Amino acid sequence: MFLKNILVPLLYFGVEVSRVFGEEVEIRQVAADKGTNVTIPCGGLLVVPPTNVLWVHRGNRTHHEVLKDGSLFLKQVAVEDEGLYECGVENETAYSDRVNFTVRTEPPPLVNVTVHASTILAIILWNVAGDGGHPIVDFTAQYRSAAPVNDSLEPWRPISPNHISPNSRQIDVYHLDPNASYWFRVWANNVLGPGPPVEVLATTLYSDQEAELYKHFLEGAETFDTRTWVAAVCVVMGTLFVLAAGTCAVLCREWRRSDYNEDQDVIELVPNIILNPGFMESDPVRSREPYAASIIKSTECPGPGKPRRV
Repeated sequence: MFLKNILVPLLYFGVEVSRVFGEEVEIRQVAADKGTNVTIPCGGLLVVPPTNVLWVHRGNRTHHEVLKDGSLFLKQVAVEDEGLYECGVENETAYSDRVNFTVRTEPPPLVNVTVHASTILAIILWNVAGDGGHPIVDFTAQYRSAAPVNDSLEPWRPISPNHISPNSRQIDVYHLDPNASYWFRVWANNVLGPGPPVEVLATTLYSDQEAELYKHFLEGAETFDTRTWVAAVCVVMGTLFVLAAGTCAVLCREWRRSDYNEDQDVIELVPNIILNPGFMESDPVRSREPYAASIIKSTECPGPGKPRRV
């Protein structure tokens, strides 16, 4: 018992001397998501159970709760809780454990966000400064007109696609109005949520294409003679009338020619029937018999007032 009371303090004193004059304690890395509760144990304590454990954050005594086992309890951690934590027994010259605590958050704001606008198209470009501790899932971009409507700005319009690839560093915006100002914003997203958006104001270029077109159409309007226009219209309408009349004449001529050909067939068929009564019987097509009979009848009895063809 006497030796125990003497050797244990001597051993403890030797460890403390080597801790002061030897190598520094290795810094451990601990990370947690924003808003969660974290417990950090104090490693390297020789006194069990630990008593009078002191935690220091950035050189000052921390206000967080120290548990009975000497662990440090952090409630709903935030970015302000990041940094180096050191623990040890109070009134000792060296620390037993050192912890670098990191808080994982949403992605930070994008950097180098610029907008290159043309007349009806704009290109948004950006760079990434970090991911907040979790990989970036995608990007989101929106735009809206800078001109107020009823003393208020219009709602933000989504830019397709809504979920931009995490490898992209630019997005095109279409269907803009020339010579108009727009607000553009873009941000990154990870599993913890969206990062803060970065807004940029840009103005599309002025398009003189319509002005040049109006100028071309209105060129010489002051010296334009309406009589020339009326004469041109009359010429066009006259041409259409002549074409319509010619078309009607051709159609009438073709109609009359078809009637004349039918009469010629009848005249040629009558003598053959009269001179050769068996003409129709030799014809294998029986469908001509009623037609021939009607022709003979018409030649025998032309009727009053109807001239007979010979």
